[in-house]
Order: sequence, then C-alpha cells, then structure tokens
Amino acid sequence: MNRFRAALPLFILTFATVWVAAFFIYTQLEITGGTLGAPLDDAWIHFQFARNLAQGNGFSFNPGEPTPGSTAPLWTVMLAGIGLVTEDFLTPAIGLSGLFLLASVFLSYGLAFELTNSRWAGFAAGLAVALSGRFVWAGLAAMETTAFAALSLGAIWSYTRWGLTWWTALIFGLSSQVRPEGHALFALAVMADLIQFGRRDAKVSVRSWLIFPVLVYGLVSLPYLLFSLSTTGKPLANTFYAKVSAAYLFSWRTFRETVRFHWLDNVAAFLLALVGLVPMWRQSRLAVLWLVGLPLLTAVIIDQTWHYGRYTMPLIPMQMVVAAVGVAWIASKIRYPFSIIRSPWVVWGTAIFLIVVSSLGQLNGWASRYGNNAKEILDIDVAIGHWLAENTPQDALIAVDDIGAITFLSERRILDMNGLVSPEMWPAVRQPVGLLRDQLALRQMSLAGVDYLAAFPLWHYEITGNPWVSQPVFPVHTETHTIIFQPDAAVYDMSLPYVPEATPPVDLSATLGDAIQLLGYGLMPTENGVKLDLYWRSLKPVDQDFDIFIHVLDGQGQLTAQEDLQPYNGLAATHVWQPGDIVKSAHQLPIAPDVMAAGYTIQTGMYVRETGVRLPAEGATVHDHAIVLSE
Repeated sequence: MNRFRAALPLFILTFATVWVAAFFIYTQLEITGGTLGAPLDDAWIHFQFARNLAQGNGFSFNPGEPTPGSTAPLWTVMLAGIGLVTEDFLTPAIGLSGLFLLASVFLSYGLAFELTNSRWAGFAAGLAVALSGRFVWAGLAAMETTAFAALSLGAIWSYTRWGLTWWTALIFGLSSQVRPEGHALFALAVMADLIQFGRRDAKVSVRSWLIFPVLVYGLVSLPYLLFSLSTTGKPLANTFYAKVSAAYLFSWRTFRETVRFHWLDNVAAFLLALVGLVPMWRQSRLAVLWLVGLPLLTAVIIDQTWHYGRYTMPLIPMQMVVAAVGVAWIASKIRYPFSIIRSPWVVWGTAIFLIVVSSLGQLNGWASRYGNNAKEILDIDVAIGHWLAENTPQDALIAVDDIGAITFLSERRILDMNGLVSPEMWPAVRQPVGLLRDQLALRQMSLAGVDYLAAFPLWHYEITGNPWVSQPVFPVHTETHTIIFQPDAAVYDMSLPYVPEATPPVDLSATLGDAIQLLGYGLMPTENGVKLDLYWRSLKPVDQDFDIFIHVLDGQGQLTAQEDLQPYNGLAATHVWQPGDIVKSAHQLPIAPDVMAAGYTIQTGMYVRETGVRLPAEGATVHDHAIVLSE
C-alpha cells in the first residue's frame, strides 16, 4: 500500500503530461491540416547539423565546412543518433524533447519532495510544470530547451544533496553542452561553494573542489570550446556573437518581458515562488542564484526576448519547485486552533487548486500558438525549401534568413544572412536593419557568389526592393503572424554588383581621383534606348559616397538624357568598396529614336552630390572630368 501511495503521484503526473502533450499535438494537426511540424525553424537547424554529423561530415552546416554554429552540441549528437537509423528527424526529435519534458516533471517532483519532505510539495511542483503551456510548447518543439531544463535541474539537485562532487560536475558539464548558459550555472555553483568553503559544515575539501570537479567539467566542455577556437578563433558558438547586443549594458526591455512571461506562466506559482525564495536560499543557494541570475544574464546578452522568452524557459521547473517550497513554508507557519485548517491536505489542496486554475486558463492559448507557429514554418520555410530543391541547380548558393528548413529540405549550400553559421556576415548583422546593413550584406553576398536569396522583404527591404539587384521568382504567404518574422517571404533571383573579375566588352583605363578606376563598359541597344554596364575597380578605401553621372549628348552636343545616382541606388555605395573590389553598375538609358539614328555620345564620371564637384578624371578621352565612352 505504501509503495502504491508513493507511486501514485508519479502516475498522475505522467498521465497529466501525456494528456496535455496529446492535446497540443491534436490542436496542431487540426490547424495544419494533418501535417506535423515544428513551431520553430531552429529545430531544422539542429536537424541539418545532426544529419551532417551522422553522415560523417562533422560539425558542419554546409557539408565540408566546419563551424561551431550549434549552441547545443550534445543535442546535435543525440539527434545524430536518430540520423543513423532514419531520415525522418522531426517526429523522433519531438518525441525526444517530449521525454525531457516528462523528465523535468519528475525531477521537479523529486527535488521539491527532498527539500520539503512532502509528497504534496513534489506533486504540486510536478503538476505545475506539466500544466505550464509555455514549457509544454518547448517540450514539443524538437528543441534542446527541456533537455537543458532537466539537466540543470538534475545538476542543482545533485549539488544540493552532495555538493560539488565529480559526478555533479559531470552533470553540469553535460548541461553546458546542451545550452551555453550551463557554463554560467557551473560558475554560480563554484561561487556558491566558495561562499560556504571554510565553514565547518562545508561539504567539500580543497582537493575535491579544486581538482576533480573542475577537471571533470573541463573534460566534458573543453572539446567543443577548442573546436570553436580552431574554426573561428572565438570560444563560444557563432550564435552568441551573431545575437549578442553591444548597444546596451543591460536591456530593461528584455528583463521586463522575461519577468512578464514567467508571471503569465502561472500567476499563483509566481507569487508563491516569491514567498519561497528565502526558505529556498537556506536550503539551496544555487537554486536561488540560478532562478534570479539567468534572467539578469539574459538581459545583459540580448536586447529582446526571442520566441516567447525561450532562453529562460528552462527556469520554469525551478520556479515551480521554489513555489512548492513557499507553500511548505506557509503550511509550517499556520497556527490556528482548528485542526482541519492545520491539516496538510487543506493547505496543499488550496495551493494545488490555485496552481491548476492558473494553468488551465492559458493551456488552450499555448496549444493554438503551437499549431499556428508550426503552420507558419510549413507555409514559409518548408515551402521554400521544397521549391529550391526542385527548381535550382544542385550547386546553387542560396542566401537565407531562416536557415533551418530551407537548408535541410533544399540540400543546397547557403550563406546565412544572420551570421549564425556564416561569421563573415557579422559586420552586417551588427548594424540595425536598413541601408548600411544591406550594403554590407550585399557585398558579402557578391563575394560569396550567391545565386538566390530566400528572405523576408522587410528584413532586407533595400535589397528586395531594388529591381537591379533582385527579382522575386517564388513568393510565399501565411495567414497568421505569431512566430514568423513576416507573413510574406520570397525567393529572389540575384544580380550582384560586385563581380570576381572584369570582362567588359570595351576595355578602358581611366582613373577618378586616386581611389577609383573605370576598367571598361558594355553597351547594348534596348527597345527604348541602351543598357550601359560600367566596370569599376576600387584602388583604395574612400570615406564618402560618390554619385555616378551619365550624360547622353546628341550630334550637336546637346544633353538629351542623363542619369545621376549612387551605384545601385546606394546599395553598392563607394564608401563600402574595399581595395580590389570590382563593381559592375547597370544603367538603363532612354534615348529617342531620332537621336539613336543620328548618333550620340555618352559621357560618365563621378561627383560629390553635396557640392556638385566632379572627381578629376584622366587616362582616357576626357572632357571637363567626364570620360567619353562612345561616339
């Protein structure tokens, strides 16, 4: 009977977790029309890394190009195991993250039970986790979030019970390979140990703390760090440097939104967790440091929350454990003469009722988000991936915003416009969305030899809105806007301004000032005039943007047509050019038929827009610093 009573809470928690997960999956399938999907494109990023690893290509996103782009190398290894037996990553990955969801429920139960010696506390904590809509969303996302939650919870539990032993350090090390925030958790554990070190009740000796745990942690965490150093020269994954914000020392926006998410997860549990912080501190300083420290660290690193605050989602189980400790503390302080009020089941029954009510009110909303998120990924990223696989050459290079499903399904090499696996894009990524960002991005796209761009128009509006550079060939749309950056995206055929070599039909050698050279040009008649291609070379950097002027003169030397603009309407502005860059600027010149028939002359050069002063031109036929191209 006692064994049944001990096992009953776990049976109930298992049933509740499975029931809620099934409800989420059912809701998604209703929304997507029966197609299973992941609510984040990031899941497909893991699939791409895992497939390459399983196929013997190491940690790479583009096969054969090693990169520390995965922030969860241990999760990649686990998924690679799936890749050894099946090509379907999605369903097993959702199942795997779901198992870690269940593990987090059990660990929450166990830790709360140990801290309070009350199965009621364990049951309340576990049930709160099982009914947390945001955490269930994470548990069915095919992502590493619940794995990190389980490992970090296990590490804190082991530390609380045994201190910083070698096996505790092993769990800390494993957690750091699922999420890099695990390094911060281990640092907090070391700090907490130092606080208590030297006291009579210290659980560790200098030798065991200083040598064995740190050695074990290093053996687990150093290999990927060294791999990162060897490929990029930096110790952390590319994602950290691509997403980290240097604009603020501390983002109050991130902190406010993070606190709000945890408040809305379960209002009753949030308030009870506030009560439980002090008694929890007496039993596990590390748990409190982690619960408070991770939101603060997140606000230092990034200037906005991503995907419903997913970087602090792993704290949800710990929040529920601390809430259970708070209830236990309240129960211990009740001193009423009525025995029924002092009875544990009344206090815990009330607390569990409040937790359940707070949870049930948001479960349906999170299930709907889960479905709509997945449908958006299917409508945009999955659709583009399939189209590219069917309509582009196998050796095509695609510049991509959402790199996951598009890369995995198209099986094409990509250039990551956000720098997660393409660190050469970091100078552009660190600029705000706008002209300068697109100028730097377009230059890098040109140097890489991009053939197509798969992008959200608003993210790169200077590029996608410039017909000289991009032409949409496959637009996609989704009806909702819950997780995707924009409900519209497209594949664009690219005509890039920077070219690897100059092959002008007409060679020319003229210099403008001491920084720019005109190598030649090409002239082709069109229905309404001529198309003129100019080939420029940068000789040295310049710190300002020059306009190109083109004048069409008739036989009497009268101006009949002209064009004045920066190269590609500023997308290839001269201040971006680097020594050796060759830029092919394209121009459409309308010329009247009678002028075409009688003969005309084209002159070109560069000038400073603010002053109208032309750059000195020499080395060819020149008139008033205008280079004569044709007569």
